Amino acid sequence: MILPFTATAVAEALHTTLDRAAAAHGNATLAIPGGRSPGPVLTALARMCEPFLRDRLHLLWLDERAVALDHPDRNDAPTLAAWRTGGPLPAHVHPMPAERADLHAAAADYASVLAQATGGRPLDACLIGIGEDGHFASLFPGHAGLTELDPVFPVFDSPKPPARRLTLSLGVIRESNLRVVLAFGAAKGALVSRARTAQDPTLPCSLLPADSVWFLDDAATAAMDS
Repeated sequence: MILPFTATAVAEALHTTLDRAAAAHGNATLAIPGGRSPGPVLTALARMCEPFLRDRLHLLWLDERAVALDHPDRNDAPTLAAWRTGGPLPAHVHPMPAERADLHAAAADYASVLAQATGGRPLDACLIGIGEDGHFASLFPGHAGLTELDPVFPVFDSPKPPARRLTLSLGVIRESNLRVVLAFGAAKGALVSRARTAQDPTLPCSLLPADSVWFLDDAATAAMDS
């Protein structure tokens, strides 16, 4: 499904799924990306979160760069700042421990956090941003990590700096109950057209399930229609 982007529309889609999960299971799980694109969505979602959902919501990350906690390249700091602009943080916030020297141990620990937060169910929702090469999380074109079976794993050779990262696996993201994908700009609109034609490991976003929900801005929509 392809829809026009507004931060409110994306936040409403996420809120509906998360609120239903919280009511049905007593908790809800949302994995979010880094970058600038999710900021307005997270601010809007924070404004919508009533205490019922906020107290039951587990916030996780799709990936994190292996840098110090106070490093400006961290994914979690700007996204948490955007959330705080809209309202209080969820009761359960789980940053990835990518600052640790042993990334294999960090990945195993975060896999345990993920399992505890979800109770063994799929993630309720993933908010996904894509790069101009079609990557999302730290799942890059043609990279061996696309076939990784562990739910969380380290990356030591990212083609985009920094080379060291932690990421959720493609399988975990694919299995989530709702995948909301943001695509802004003409270059990403062209990628969406390709991604919806055929699955291609050189275009990771094409490996997302067909029922993912894509939100495109005007420039991306125009490029897709041209």
